[in-house]
Amino acid sequence: MPNFTELESYKAWAEDRPPSGPANAARMTPGGFHAFEHQWAMAAAFRMHRQMQRPRVAARITAMNDQLKQGLARLPKVRMHTPSAPALSAGLAAFEIDGVSPTDIVKQLLARRIVASTSPYAVSYARLAPSLVNTPAEVDEALRAVREIAG
Repeated sequence: MPNFTELESYKAWAEDRPPSGPANAARMTPGGFHAFEHQWAMAAAFRMHRQMQRPRVAARITAMNDQLKQGLARLPKVRMHTPSAPALSAGLAAFEIDGVSPTDIVKQLLARRIVASTSPYAVSYARLAPSLVNTPAEVDEALRAVREIAG
């Protein structure tokens, strides 16, 4: 994945072509967005995860995502793109709703106070990522919202 700070690399990646012009330092940096506040919080997050223990953290994230993926798979007009098997997926579920753009899905979810995103790829999908801090009731609320958007 290209970085998003060197526009030519991103455009070339999105258009499935080699970048034009000379290579530069920005093209050699890791891809994606850089969120420094997450880096600053890492020490506290590692302490918290050690206290909770890794197997419990992983089990909770898997349970929340399994609930979401199973619920999305049952909804008419919704197509899942994340594998249902926990061994083949992580804490993120990519999906689409027939007739609704990924951007519109995200906007409509946000209007219902549900945070989602779109994938930054040439073919984009809506994404939800229930995590350690979410409850089963919140996952159900997101599923209800997706059902409403799907009609």
